[in-house]
Amino acid sequence: MNNKNILIATLASAIFLTSCGSDEQESLPTRDAVQVTTALTKKTEQFVSHQFSGKVKADDKTVLSTKIIGQIEQVLVKEGEKVKKGQLLVKIQSNDLMAKQSTAKSGVKAAKLNMDNTAKNYGRIKNLHAKKSATDKEVEDMSVANEAAIAAYNDAKHHLAEINDYLSYANLRSPINGFVSQKMINVGDLAKPGFPILIIESLSELKIELSVPEFEISKFELNDNVAISVEVADLKNAKGSVDRIIPSTASGQFKVIVSLSEQNALLKPGMFARVNLLKDKEEVLLIDKKTIINKGQLTGVYTVNQQSEAMLIWIRLGKEYGDKVEVLSGLIEGEKLITSATTKLTDGVKVK
Repeated sequence: MNNKNILIATLASAIFLTSCGSDEQESLPTRDAVQVTTALTKKTEQFVSHQFSGKVKADDKTVLSTKIIGQIEQVLVKEGEKVKKGQLLVKIQSNDLMAKQSTAKSGVKAAKLNMDNTAKNYGRIKNLHAKKSATDKEVEDMSVANEAAIAAYNDAKHHLAEINDYLSYANLRSPINGFVSQKMINVGDLAKPGFPILIIESLSELKIELSVPEFEISKFELNDNVAISVEVADLKNAKGSVDRIIPSTASGQFKVIVSLSEQNALLKPGMFARVNLLKDKEEVLLIDKKTIINKGQLTGVYTVNQQSEAMLIWIRLGKEYGDKVEVLSGLIEGEKLITSATTKLTDGVKVK
């Protein structure tokens, strides 16, 4: 092949390759820029939050016991059951006391009859003495007898009152409106003086009891504002305040009692609670939780770089503040954060 033919063949090949390359470039898809909404990150002033865990407690708690020895005859309530003030809860057999009560009642009647008769005789003697028909000694003797009869009647009534008081512990009634939180006895058990039978807790005023380590107790002061969350009761960031600080402890844990600004019907004693103590203020960088991207154990957000591209950056998060969360590192103030997009974002995609 001569040089002329070689040149023609080379030019033809170049034209063919150029044509093919042009077709490939035209066939590559071009993606439109994704429409996004952005917000400039900035620090805001927030209360410093110290989180503690605790439990919902009834502020009014009563342990029922008895002063008598006897067999449990009836238990009229179950654990968890609501009770009203004055409601009969437990009956204890008290045949011996019933017999004593009957005797005491008879004693009161007899003492009353004797007192009335003595008073009549004393009155008659005084009338006779006024008519010079009775001596001073007779009047004095009847006066002593009258006083003794009055004293005997009062003693009989006091004795009956004591027995009635003991009998009141044979029929245990609820002293408050609330619920039975614990039952320690069953029918047939022997009740003894001072031994607990039932625990009744009030539902009218519930509080949160915290166990605070001794190195953190100095953070608390009376009337400090707190935010209370109880997950199972769907209670989030409810307002409350420090009601009591119990300063002495044997276990290195101090008790702090927190009251709620408003009672919640869903709260029950024993529920787990989280309490955020709001003290002082500091500047923190907060972002909406909905902007966060989770990939495995990594947490990131999309920002816009100088080339108007979505850029995924990894961040480290801190404390939560409602629907926002603190950014500790990875994101700085003044960056353009993507808060929403019309389609799913990928790292490096053009945005507008």
